[in-house]
Order: sequence, then C-alpha cells, then structure tokens
Amino acid sequence: MSTGVWGDTHLDVGHFDDIDLCVDLDACRRLGVEVIRRPLYGGGTAFYDAGCAVMWSWMLPKGPEAAWSDLDAATAHFRPVFEETLSTLGLEEVRFEGSMDLRWRGRKLGAMPAQDVMVCNNVGGFLNLKPPNLDLYLEVARVPPDKFKDKLVKDMREYVVSASEVRGRPLGYAEFRDALLSACRSNGIEVVAASVDLVTLDQAVDKVRAKIGSDSQLRLVSSSRFAATAPPLTRVGFANHKGRKLCRAGVAIDRLGSIAAAMLAGDMHVSPPDVLDRVAFELVGVDASDADTLRQRIASVFDADDVHQSDRLVGVTTDDLLAAVRGAVGAAAEAREA
Repeated sequence: MSTGVWGDTHLDVGHFDDIDLCVDLDACRRLGVEVIRRPLYGGGTAFYDAGCAVMWSWMLPKGPEAAWSDLDAATAHFRPVFEETLSTLGLEEVRFEGSMDLRWRGRKLGAMPAQDVMVCNNVGGFLNLKPPNLDLYLEVARVPPDKFKDKLVKDMREYVVSASEVRGRPLGYAEFRDALLSACRSNGIEVVAASVDLVTLDQAVDKVRAKIGSDSQLRLVSSSRFAATAPPLTRVGFANHKGRKLCRAGVAIDRLGSIAAAMLAGDMHVSPPDVLDRVAFELVGVDASDADTLRQRIASVFDADDVHQSDRLVGVTTDDLLAAVRGAVGAAAEAREA
C-alpha cells in the first residue's frame, strides 16, 4: 500500500492516449508544465497541480498468490474501505459512478480504477484535495470534442470539484492518510510501515522520470507521427468514437482499398499494454469496406482471454473500436475526394 501527494505540476498522459489529441506540447514547454506518459497502463490524460491531488494504491499479487479472482472482485473488496474513508472525512455524499469515478452532484472529485499492471494487479486512484489551476490546465491540455458527451456537467471548470469544496473546510494529506489507514484496520487489513532509503528512491525516481518524460515515450501514440510514417500512396484518416469511453483510430488506405497501416488509441483502462498495437496489426491487409472482417480481426485480440479490464459493463468493447475504425476509414475516403 502507498499514499502520497504529487509535488510537481504536470500532465499525466494515459498509456493509450493520442498525445496530439490530448496535449499541447508547445504550450507545456512555454509554461513550464512537465508531461509524462504512463508506461504500462491507463487511459485518460490527467492534470495534477502541485499539492492538489492525493494518491493511494494497493498493489496486489497475481497468479497462485492472488486473493481475488479478477479485477472486479478486488475492487469490491477495497471499495468499502474507501467509502469508510470518505465518510470519516465528511465526504459521505460522494458516490462511485461506473467502475471507478468518484463524483459529487455530477462533478468529478477523483477516481479509483482497478488495473492489471503486468507485474501485479492494482486498485487505487486520486482525489482532489483542493482546486487545481484549471486556467493553466486549459492552456496546456486539449479536451477532445466528445469528452463530455455523456457528462451532466459540460464545462471543465464546473466539472472538477475538490474535497475542500465538498466539505467546506481544507483537507490535507496527513488527515487523508490517517483516515485511510483507520478504514483499512477497521476492515481487517493489517498495515505495517516499511522503511525506505530515500537517497536510493530519489535516484530511481529520477531515472524513471527521464524515461517517461522523453520525447519517444510521449509520442508513443501520436496521430502526427502515424500520418508522417504512413506508407507511400496511401490516404490517411482519423476518427473518434465516444461509447462508454473515448476511442480513437487512424488508418492508412492503399490504392486497392485495403488497410496498409492502423493505429488505435483512447481513454481506457485495459491490459496488457500492447493490446491496441496488436489490434492495429491485425487490421493490416483487410479490405477497409469489409466491416465483418474488421470486427472479427478486432475481436480476435480484444475479446481474447488475456485481455483484462475492470467492469466490462462500462468498459471499451470491440464494437466501440470498430466504430472508431470505420469512422477513420470514412475520413480517409473524404480525404481522397478532397
């Protein structure tokens, strides 16, 4: 188990997010906002203003040592712990919506996703302690047009809420931590403090920080990079589809009407981290107008037993990805006509 507060203002790009859709990198450099991309998991680009968001997580064994059969079972075990924490802090009106969002009167306070992060399963999340600088966020982030399609509150400044606003008094890290520890113990979870070599930890963090903030990592998923590297004599198109989560696709169509290259992206908590790359690979060579085969190719990867996401009722589906791909195919056709 770990808890903490982000110490530097930064944009945290989801592993599957299209950087060009979500972030204005030039504005980030101009305004001194650091950008990192999560290396293994998660969708959704988050803005963490220094000192404004508290983080927590329970990292859980996989395989024979796993105490829970799947991610939903793990979430079900820890959700009462966090609900008790909220009640202790005077945030009892906050509710879980969908598989992970923490909302108060339609406004987002935080989230607690469950994810397979390869080396372990993880249940944890973030909670806004105090209001972040949303004017700065709106200068450096790009909000996809369909992001708020299904939200009750459409304006970002109104959509984000903090614990201090909900309960009418400040909430600091120490109070949050103590409430969470108390809730763990009252729910039968023994917490034993561990000593940490801070010098060694700082050195390790610096190495990770350099890697996840590198240009190659940030542009791992990028529409502009995809378009620039598309095979010669192809038509390129992109499209978004907002189902339960935002999905994005890009395709390069050759002169025979087949998909010569593809990319998939989006706001989703799915594992393993190469799943969308594998889907894109399966689309190569398919007749772009053959919806049935496109769906079969997507499903061959995305519906396989090794692909995991919590709460499939609100997760991404094969049909969501197909809708994005077909939209990209249509955009490529329009590009040809233009």
